[in-house]
Amino acid sequence: MKPKSLLAQYMWKYKLGYLFGITFLLITNLGQMYVPKITGELTDGLTYGTLNLEGVQKITLSFIIIAFTIFIGRICWRIGLIKTSRKIERDLRAILFHKFLRLDVTYFNSHKTGELMAYAINDIGAVKQMTGMGIVLLYDAFILSGMVIYNMFMEVNIELTLITLIPMFLIAIAGTYARRTIRTRFIKKQKAFAQLTDVVQESFAGIKVIKAFVREKYHIGEFEKQVQRNYDANISVFKVMAIMQPSIGLLVGISMLIAIGYGGYLTIIEQISVGDFVTFNGYIWLLVWPMAAIGQALNVYTQGSAAIKRLSEVMDVPEIILDNEEDIVDESPLIEDGSISIKDFTFNFPDNQNIGLKNINLEVEDGTTLAILGRTGSGKSTLVNVLLRFYNVDQDKIFLGGTDIMKLRLKTVRHSISYVPQDNYLFSASVKDNIGFGLDKFTSEQIEEAAKRANVHNNIINFQNQYDTLVGENGTMLSGGQKQRISIARALALKAPILILDDSLSAVDTHTEETILKNLKEVRSNKTNIIIAHRISTVRNADKIIVMDKGSIAEEGTHESLLAQRGLYYEMYEQQKLEGRKSQKSRKYKFDINNPDVTDTLGIGTERGPYREK
Repeated sequence: MKPKSLLAQYMWKYKLGYLFGITFLLITNLGQMYVPKITGELTDGLTYGTLNLEGVQKITLSFIIIAFTIFIGRICWRIGLIKTSRKIERDLRAILFHKFLRLDVTYFNSHKTGELMAYAINDIGAVKQMTGMGIVLLYDAFILSGMVIYNMFMEVNIELTLITLIPMFLIAIAGTYARRTIRTRFIKKQKAFAQLTDVVQESFAGIKVIKAFVREKYHIGEFEKQVQRNYDANISVFKVMAIMQPSIGLLVGISMLIAIGYGGYLTIIEQISVGDFVTFNGYIWLLVWPMAAIGQALNVYTQGSAAIKRLSEVMDVPEIILDNEEDIVDESPLIEDGSISIKDFTFNFPDNQNIGLKNINLEVEDGTTLAILGRTGSGKSTLVNVLLRFYNVDQDKIFLGGTDIMKLRLKTVRHSISYVPQDNYLFSASVKDNIGFGLDKFTSEQIEEAAKRANVHNNIINFQNQYDTLVGENGTMLSGGQKQRISIARALALKAPILILDDSLSAVDTHTEETILKNLKEVRSNKTNIIIAHRISTVRNADKIIVMDKGSIAEEGTHESLLAQRGLYYEMYEQQKLEGRKSQKSRKYKFDINNPDVTDTLGIGTERGPYREK
């Protein structure tokens, strides 16, 4: 989308608001044009004795009418133009947010939060200025100044007008140079703001890590560096304006000096009257604001056009994960069953072409519990992300409920899968709203049932506000285990044909894990479940277990058959069994501060303190 077309689209949408505002802006300016003229007539009338009391009264009434007209006009053009710019700001923010939600996950991997916030705050703010006060500045800089100059020509003296306007032409030359400079510096300013926002956002999100590693001083230093860069970028823009605005004022002052000096001379030699001299100087005063507005208009429009260009670049980012209307074969809101079929599937990440999955063949019948194990980076989560259509895949490779995943609507695929991600993200809302997040409407009974199945109900009722308790940003008010179980409850509340738990029981103890798995077996006995885990105790009772390694399925079977193979699964089983024995052995000892000579059999007493047998 071209920058101009994006701006024109919204300005045309609110054309009536602009028409209303510009009409009253014109009325206001026409009223201002009469003030110097009437002042000159009053001066001549009083100077030459041609004005009587009745004439003074008429002029006074004219002043009152003009003042009231200007007053009403200024109110109306503000309502028309400023309100319309706020509507454009609102619409742009909405469409930008909508665009962000439609973009695929790879876009967010390569664009930081600070950069996205700069689009939503600074860039849209610059567009608002351009489409609101920018219209006024542009109108006054060219239309009002043209009206003033025309009246100076027609009402006073052509020669005096031409000589007085000589310094004004220098303003246009300076403005051309300043526009290019401001545009370049404004883009740097936006990038500096994005980097500053990134530092702040990451510091807040990782505050526990910062404190745990005593890195407050380091982050303060990093923040101050970004603050200085942001300051320098802003100052670089304001330096241009700091030079330009006084320069415009100086040139306007020179014009006024010429008007007073040469105009006074023409008055003395009686080429113009005293009233014409007063009228001309009145027009010069009216010209001060339009000339000053040239610099401000250049600043606002330069920043606004740069912002529009940046926003257009975001709007033009292709939306990759979309429904192909020609290929859709099933309009059902949910798949009929939870069966999954993957045939000779290989997947490379689209943003870097790294291999994610290699030659995957997998059959999962409806109502089956599939467990996926593997070391970190083996492709477990990648397989889940593909099933959720976070990425496009070739047709005839992955089937849900017997239908090609690429021939199902996105909303059908994702409505059919309840997903519990690794990070257990919770929104800054109540416990109730987080559990019911995937439902358009829900009852208290639905929420409590899901919480009980996730074994978190007893924790919730002990909170001060129970299900109305606010969890804080990303669940900061909760423990890791509580966050996991509320995330599981959120998924269970959907009752989707397929449930995916992506390492979602790692923060709970074994007893709680057993309870949750037992509840899952009861409530989802006839539905498909996929459990990704590192602990074999979590998955040993699954109907089918696959072990992934380097993006491939290395082993497949049940717990007993995989142990019999004595392969990768067996190695993981033996390693975890050994770690379990060590853990049990260490629990036979406890710290005894009164007997510092006794050390535990694991050899850690010299570092962590002496232990004694219970």
